[in-house]
Amino acid sequence: MQTCTEEDSQQWIWNNTDKTVRNKHTGLCLTAQQELEVWAGPLTGGSQAVVLLNRGNIGSEPITVKWTDIGLPADKSATVRDLWAQKDLGTFTGSFESENITAHSVAMLKITP
Repeated sequence: MQTCTEEDSQQWIWNNTDKTVRNKHTGLCLTAQQELEVWAGPLTGGSQAVVLLNRGNIGSEPITVKWTDIGLPADKSATVRDLWAQKDLGTFTGSFESENITAHSVAMLKITP
C-alpha cells in the first residue's frame, strides 16, 4: 500500500459497478477487492482511534498500522491499547502489527504518541 501524496497521478475514483478503485487518468485498478482495512480518526490529546477490519471471507490475518498512514511520525514510538479488551498492548515504533483477525471481524485500538 502506498501513501497518497495528492499528486495528479494519484487521483482515484470509486467504481460502484465493479467495486474497484481506479486511477482517474489511466483507468488502472488500485485494488480488485480490498479485504484488510485500517480506519483511523483523531482523538483529543493527539491520540488516534484505529479500527482494523478483515473483510475477507475465510481465514485470519494480522493487519499492520503504519504510523505515517495515520498521521504520526514514523520514527516515534506510541502506546497501543486494545479498547475492547481494555488492555495496553505495548509501545511500538513506526508501526503496529495486530494478532490475527478472523474473517468479518474487527479490532479497535487507541494509539497514543
